[in-house]
Amino acid sequence: MDLTRYADDYWSKKDDGVDYDRLRHLLSFAPKSGRALVIDGGPGMLAVELRQLGHKVVNTDASAHAVERSEAKGLTSLAQDLDNGPLPLPDASFDLVVSDSAIEHRFHSLRALDEASRLLRPGGTFLLLVPNIAHWRYRLALLFGRFPEIEGAASDRCHLRFFALPELKRELAVRSLSLQRVSGFASLWVKGLYPRVLRAPLIRNLYGGLVWLRPSLFGRDLILVAKKPTHVD
Repeated sequence: MDLTRYADDYWSKKDDGVDYDRLRHLLSFAPKSGRALVIDGGPGMLAVELRQLGHKVVNTDASAHAVERSEAKGLTSLAQDLDNGPLPLPDASFDLVVSDSAIEHRFHSLRALDEASRLLRPGGTFLLLVPNIAHWRYRLALLFGRFPEIEGAASDRCHLRFFALPELKRELAVRSLSLQRVSGFASLWVKGLYPRVLRAPLIRNLYGGLVWLRPSLFGRDLILVAKKPTHVD
């Protein structure tokens, strides 16, 4: 399968509509300013949010079409498929690297973590957001011998890889990225994942509290905040 062609086809049909509440929650863990890299950032919606926060941003994607749309927003952009090789950027050149809802779409999904470790300066921050395959809905389904395909959730048919928190922690540690915090986001708009009652105003607030307490159980999305050590022992 040609993922670059697939990405071009995907972004040629999709507008800039995205869950901006989720993006802003993710970026609430970012440093206040600095040089930032967004890996597989599509047409640059997250990169624009970072720029508005005061960062100098480079946005990358496998899709040339997405990169053209990103450049039209005035962003420095780079077309590169990580499955085919690393980004042509110097080591230790960014204060922040962000991967948002991206690695699950790749054959060689963990190369984004390799690049984050390489490209971050000592003390830099890595923000990783992935759909959570250990969400309670999947745990319950597997208990009864099922594995539902749910559009917009971890088992969406366009996802090639699945991730849960223990494995992500291990992969960060292997790359000398020190986990600082784990958060989550409910993404209650995913209708196939949640019963309608959870979208009622009061109940959605209560559910948000559960996500805060146990992101790996109640979050549709997992957010991992990691740091590159300032020195190596």
